[in-house]
Amino acid sequence: MNRTLPLLTLSLILLAGSLPGQRGRGRMRNMTAPTLKHLDFKVETFDSEALAGKATYGVFLPKDYDAEENRDREYPLVIWLHGMFEDHQRFYYRGGGKMLDDLTGKGEVPEMIFVCPNGGRSSFYINGKKPGSAYEDLIDKDLVTHLQDTYRVSKQRSLRAITGVSMGGYGALKIAFKNPEAFGVVATLSAAVLPRTVEELERDFPWVNGRGKALLTSVFGDPLDLGLWQKENLLLLADGLDEAMLDGLHIRFGCSDQDRYEFDLSNAELHELLKKKNIRHSWTLTKGGGHSWGSGYMDMVLPETLRYVANCFALESKSSPTSQPMKSTKRF
Repeated sequence: MNRTLPLLTLSLILLAGSLPGQRGRGRMRNMTAPTLKHLDFKVETFDSEALAGKATYGVFLPKDYDAEENRDREYPLVIWLHGMFEDHQRFYYRGGGKMLDDLTGKGEVPEMIFVCPNGGRSSFYINGKKPGSAYEDLIDKDLVTHLQDTYRVSKQRSLRAITGVSMGGYGALKIAFKNPEAFGVVATLSAAVLPRTVEELERDFPWVNGRGKALLTSVFGDPLDLGLWQKENLLLLADGLDEAMLDGLHIRFGCSDQDRYEFDLSNAELHELLKKKNIRHSWTLTKGGGHSWGSGYMDMVLPETLRYVANCFALESKSSPTSQPMKSTKRF
């Protein structure tokens, strides 16, 4: 299949996003904050060993979180990983905050602690080559530990979810596949599933041979560290999975058939791989929309994704024998 035209468009988008003082940041600052009726949103920081400094995140809390009658109540936890060139406030400002608030008010999702960490502009949520760029450790070590110490998050694995879009979808699936005992649900949109080999990357993503090379070398090194590439490749990680390893993990991912980066093709490949391994999962290919915010795709599928997470929480809550506490591992 000829991918040249859409991927050249991707190249221009990536290059524009990497320029100093990009316009997108200014637009985000000027956007009006949504009115929330059922949730409060705030931005917090904490000390992160992974980043060798401060880490930032946005957090949605129920309006009555601090009420005396709720002082012993624990809440489900959802972590949302943002996409490339985004930050911890994108979900809040681009419509996710209002959707989450409305669904909470209607009782379609439970009151929960919903966290949006700042995962860096183009980190791919891996432990990068540069000091202070261990973004996988930021999420599955530092952030989760901080949230456990700071908020009344549930101790049940089955009441914890990791979610995300594009680069964040890739990060959420990767972290869940590496640490299936840590979360009960992983649900992603337009996950940036990259090919198995660097040769395929150079063939199918021509921007890597131009200025776009700086994007990948900032993550995987220059020259590209093949060992790191293979270790962090989602399809290669999936090769090593089996049904028993993912026991108790609900998996959902999807794309639009009009994804401008054609990630629908690589997500479909992941679907076929999991299907061949008899690994239970939900795969959705949506007609229309696009890749992410602003294309209409998120309006179409984000509410259903949040309902899916809520339904998984409800199913596990009803079957307490399988709703086991999160295992204690070195990552926490």
